[in-house]
Amino acid sequence: MISIKRHIDNWKDVPENASGGSGLAAYLSLLSSVIQCGARAVPGIGLDPDQKLSGLAAALSRGPRLAGPGLSSSLETANQVVRKHLSGWADRACERHQTNEHELGEMVAAMRNAVDSLTTHSALYKQEAGDVAVRLHSITAMDDLTEIRQAIVATARSLTACVARTAEEGRKALGQLNTELDSYRTRLSDSEKLSSLDPLTGLANRRSFEDRLAFRVRAACRFSLVLIDLNGFKDVNDRLGHLAGDEVIRSVGATLRLEFPSADLVARWGGDEFAVIVNCSEKDAQARVDRIRRAPIGECRVLKDGKPLTVSVNAAFGVVGWNGSETGAGLLARADSCMYRQKRVREGIGSE
Repeated sequence: MISIKRHIDNWKDVPENASGGSGLAAYLSLLSSVIQCGARAVPGIGLDPDQKLSGLAAALSRGPRLAGPGLSSSLETANQVVRKHLSGWADRACERHQTNEHELGEMVAAMRNAVDSLTTHSALYKQEAGDVAVRLHSITAMDDLTEIRQAIVATARSLTACVARTAEEGRKALGQLNTELDSYRTRLSDSEKLSSLDPLTGLANRRSFEDRLAFRVRAACRFSLVLIDLNGFKDVNDRLGHLAGDEVIRSVGATLRLEFPSADLVARWGGDEFAVIVNCSEKDAQARVDRIRRAPIGECRVLKDGKPLTVSVNAAFGVVGWNGSETGAGLLARADSCMYRQKRVREGIGSE
């Protein structure tokens, strides 16, 4: 500011025609340089954030062009405005530098704490990490930012090398641990999957079915339930043996899986009974069941006395739609009652 005022004073006594225009032009050029240099000195803390100095320069350029009291008064007023803004800018710049120094100190402290923690938990590199911690302690006492930066860079390199060696050994141990965990997850997943499936048919088992039924009731979404009981299955077991009976059960399961969409849950309820949760109305579920009834549901070929035999059974179906309020047990009871009304239909077994 002293140099600006001296520059202005030197122009006060210059003859009118010699200095009026050129003096003001020089002042405006100097003011523009001050604004630009201030912005470059501390990026982010502009010297002219509210454009007042720029506005002042514009006003002077439109003001008195000749030397004399008018120009001197305008320049004096301009000096006061510039002095005020330079003072505010200097305060903000000092505050910014203090903030930067504080943040830098916190960063060094955080690095130091991290190294202290590494020293505590890694006995293998305790001495090397301890040396890094000592260097970081010394950095906090430095005042020169250039020296601080150089010290941090050097320390960071040492710390990176130390951590890299520690990490490499950790990766080996972690790789072995991950392999064991993956194996455990696979076994757990397989175990959970097997616990929810019927081993003979691969369909959902009774426990899985009951869980899904309870969920559908809680979700309060429309669905229907189909219970299926095979007719004549006991005679298959008695006449052809349990291996033939298992083939019939597997054949029924495969047929049901094909007849119902994948979004429906087909389950083996137990023995020769099956259950299906159908994502549709009772009317649509009944239409699907009617389609299944058109052909034997469990037709398959088995061996008897070394000769192939075609075996087929039909089934009784109980189809009910959830009424929106009953429990899963209540819905099952209704479906079971409906199914056993159809058990009056004669059980049948195919022939060769």
